[in-house]
Amino acid sequence: MGFNHHDNTGLSRMSKEALKLWIGLPADTRQIFLNSVWCGECRKAVTIVVYHAELRGVVVLQGFCGTCGHKVARVIDDLSPAPKKKARATALGLYIFDVWLYGDAKCTDEKRIIRKIQIVGTKSLYHFARVITQAFGFQFDHCFGFYDTLDDRVNCEKAFELFVDIGEEPTSEVVKGVKKVKISQAFKHIGEKLIFLFDYGDGWQFNVELEEMRKAGEIDSKPVVLESIGKAPLQYPPCEDEESLS
Repeated sequence: MGFNHHDNTGLSRMSKEALKLWIGLPADTRQIFLNSVWCGECRKAVTIVVYHAELRGVVVLQGFCGTCGHKVARVIDDLSPAPKKKARATALGLYIFDVWLYGDAKCTDEKRIIRKIQIVGTKSLYHFARVITQAFGFQFDHCFGFYDTLDDRVNCEKAFELFVDIGEEPTSEVVKGVKKVKISQAFKHIGEKLIFLFDYGDGWQFNVELEEMRKAGEIDSKPVVLESIGKAPLQYPPCEDEESLS
């Protein structure tokens, strides 16, 4: 005698995502899965009843053996949600960046000096560099570059330097210029980070992260500092002799 049950589907107990994936299968395919669940008690393939589905990376059916009532489960290996695609930036949109300097030697997040900058993605990295320095009250008077790491600039996977545009030797063969490369070409997806190294002598390191994209209107073409957190340091602090004379 088969296991007595009142509800052969248990669909109300399925999570929405698991239910969507399960119902997306053809009816005959679902029936094949339901009729081929291994029961450790019966030692054979049986029909699962009073089942529900859970999403654990893949869909897992859990229920009872239709013959003996023992708990059984079936993993649907090929039934899993599609990976989420990274939001990609578009050259026609506004790019919202968080740009920050660390305000202490330990580089603690609580003491970051931040400027949230909105700029059109079709602007060049050269233009972006000017906007960043102005947002922190710096003069735009030194060479600079954008790098994916400063631990070993020679072996960077992504780097852009003003040296390329002015005819000087770049740091490595992968380095591109900054005057012809657009922001949208350097920052491909939300969350991407580069380090803006300004003034190779003093070595100002600005962390630049793409936080958001918005559609651009006709009145949005000019760069805007949307938010300022913390007081920026002086680019050229007075020397001790000048302080003593003041």
